Amino acid sequence: MKLWDLYKDKQDFIEPSLERIKKACQYMGDPQNRFQSILVGGTNGKGSTCAFIERILREEGFKTGWFVSPHLLDERERWRIRGKPLDEKVLSDYVKDLKSVFERFNLTYFEACTLLAIKYFSDEGIDIGIFEVGMGGRWDATKVVNPETVILTNVGRDHTKWLGDTIEDIARDKLHLYVKGKPFIIGEFRYPIANFLNGSSDIIIGGYDFCCEGFVKRERTVLSKYLFEGYELKSIPLGIWGKWQITNASLAVTGVLKTVNVREENIRKGLEKAKMEGRMEIIRERPLLMVDCAHNSHAVGKVVKEVFKHFGKIRIVFSSLTDKDWLSSLRIIRTYTEDIYLCKIKHRRGEKLENLVRGAKTLRFKNIHVLESPSEILQINSDILCVGSIYFIGEVKGMLKL
Repeated sequence: MKLWDLYKDKQDFIEPSLERIKKACQYMGDPQNRFQSILVGGTNGKGSTCAFIERILREEGFKTGWFVSPHLLDERERWRIRGKPLDEKVLSDYVKDLKSVFERFNLTYFEACTLLAIKYFSDEGIDIGIFEVGMGGRWDATKVVNPETVILTNVGRDHTKWLGDTIEDIARDKLHLYVKGKPFIIGEFRYPIANFLNGSSDIIIGGYDFCCEGFVKRERTVLSKYLFEGYELKSIPLGIWGKWQITNASLAVTGVLKTVNVREENIRKGLEKAKMEGRMEIIRERPLLMVDCAHNSHAVGKVVKEVFKHFGKIRIVFSSLTDKDWLSSLRIIRTYTEDIYLCKIKHRRGEKLENLVRGAKTLRFKNIHVLESPSEILQINSDILCVGSIYFIGEVKGMLKL
């Protein structure tokens, strides 16, 4: 049994609160206190930062647990030990064992995912758990883990229904991830984050307290320099593509250094071997087929700008969920190209194809191509970037059996 199946009638139920997950953990003897944890939040870059952290720690010999949200192809991806997804039968057993707890405390789907991760990691005796925040910071269930170190990658407009309509409201919400007395590492020190920080000595700021440099050349991304408190790294190829991965890698290194002792050789190996499905992932080189689950306009802008810069003219295939501000994403794509491929996806919250087409027409795309299925992407004989909802990228990879 999948947890997804158990929640099939209330997967979209969200009721902001930390009380339910706290009480559920207390009822089970607070298993989150049996291992160290690192918590990573922010609008974009959480997944990649977690991937770098997990691989570095694994190379050092730590038994890692990694809680991923959301999944790409299979729900089991959400719970990983030493990088391996939870076994299907083991997942089924946990769902059956914990079902009464989920119901007793009326947990949401994400809260149930978090509780399952905590119990699984505790049972397996992990050393360190890496938890990716689901949404915001004020009420996110992952806060229950009492992290040793917290990372906030950046703040952008996302989940406005729950976090607020303004960038200031969203920043306030995400800054609730701060835990007094624990390192709080911030990737971008700019408005509005800068307005809300109180100068605490716990706060470590990218570009001020630690610095990084790097470059991208075609399929290659390199962290050329990293410096933090006299600790220096040079010339490390990164396993995840894109200019912003240089920042994500530096956040990961800083988070690791503030949590445990780790040898330079294992930092280097970890950064080079790290992988994150669906994040600037190059599936095919000739012709290029790249996928990225940029799900908001800020992320889409970064992805499209970077890809056009390093690969030149490229065809873009886009799809989105109905509750995302997909028109803003299309508006950004329009500044780079007059052509757009719009693809239908099966997810129940997938935006209707006719609505995407209508939006593209209002933005004056000259050539609008409609794809009824991701399988039609294989018929495009050009360099391609598939961008949009993580569920869209999941369907693309599933179509290719990747």
